Amino acid sequence: MGQVKTCTLVSTVGTSLFTNLNRLLHKSLTPDDHTKIKGLEPRIIEKIKRHYEASNWQALGQALTELPCDAYICGAEINSINALSKKDWLGVWRIIFLVSDTEAGKQTGEVLIAYFGNCKEKFGLQKTEYRCIKDLQDARPWDFRTMGLRNLVREIGNIYKEVGGSPYLIIDATGGYKAQIAVASLIGVALDVDVYYRHEKFGDIISFPPLPVTFDYELIGRYGRLLHAFEESMQLTEDETDSIDEELKILLDQEIIDDKLYWALSPIGEIFLTGFRLRNPKPVELPNALPEERKPPEFPVHHYPIGFKDYVRKVWSNTPWITRCVTEDYSGQAGMKKNGFDLREEPGGNFVIIGIYVDHSGFAGRFKVLTTSAKRTELGWAVDYLNQKFAGSE
Repeated sequence: MGQVKTCTLVSTVGTSLFTNLNRLLHKSLTPDDHTKIKGLEPRIIEKIKRHYEASNWQALGQALTELPCDAYICGAEINSINALSKKDWLGVWRIIFLVSDTEAGKQTGEVLIAYFGNCKEKFGLQKTEYRCIKDLQDARPWDFRTMGLRNLVREIGNIYKEVGGSPYLIIDATGGYKAQIAVASLIGVALDVDVYYRHEKFGDIISFPPLPVTFDYELIGRYGRLLHAFEESMQLTEDETDSIDEELKILLDQEIIDDKLYWALSPIGEIFLTGFRLRNPKPVELPNALPEERKPPEFPVHHYPIGFKDYVRKVWSNTPWITRCVTEDYSGQAGMKKNGFDLREEPGGNFVIIGIYVDHSGFAGRFKVLTTSAKRTELGWAVDYLNQKFAGSE
């Protein structure tokens, strides 16, 4: 046997368990359902029905442990984790269940914690927990898409950092909304994390094959300011954004609400940003500047946006790999609507970071940010860093 992979399992959670129990309780089982429960001890089935009807989630979870782990009544999550536990090359020591932002989701989380808490030795577990994903619900589709699925991506990204990266994490995307499966598979691509899935008709759990998908991370530099604005504001009207280029639209969703067109970062856009940040730490070739390389900002023109000088000084003084900040002319400033930083290609093919500051009256100013590196990759990372740290400040 090869080396055992010891890891944390993230499991997306749906409502198949409660759906099965509802059928059982209300005697609305299909012929196929009857076939699946044939041979299960009636005494246990009655106990399960009783605890479910009484909303006693702890007792229900414990009662479910008396059934075989592959019994269909136990639901997709228990069935799939049972299948994963049979892989002799895998050692899951912790499970984190990601539940929907609904009462049924949280209740299912309680049942699963009780179930696996009573089966720790059997599954070799040390810890189980559930986390509720805000706005992951089906009552408001726009919120589900632009906030719920994005929050799912963020939470998996947080767990990725907690555990120390892809060698210590796997995802079971069997349970939950169908969109979660697609999102989870793309997270696997972005973060190099193994993703598994079990359909109820499968005899085993399968891993998703690598998808032929690549992300163009140069977009981080070109559109860093707008991407950060969408990340912070959740949704923006056309009037609140600069013009949106076609190549950026693949990372965005749009919706007409009350005759207004709104744009928002899509789940793919969230995966794009999360994957970039987790897989791209600070570049080695962006060292801190030497004291003699650091030149304080100068402001040769008298008329600037209110707060502009303080903003530029703050960016320069708080970023040790910036050598200089140089103010630019005002051409085109009327179209600037958000603070932040982008990467611009100069004549001759060189790249430079451009900072933009907009005061409360809408008056905007620009400045070049010169750093200890001139390489596009390092500057792309720098744009994202500066946007996270300074774009929302004044």
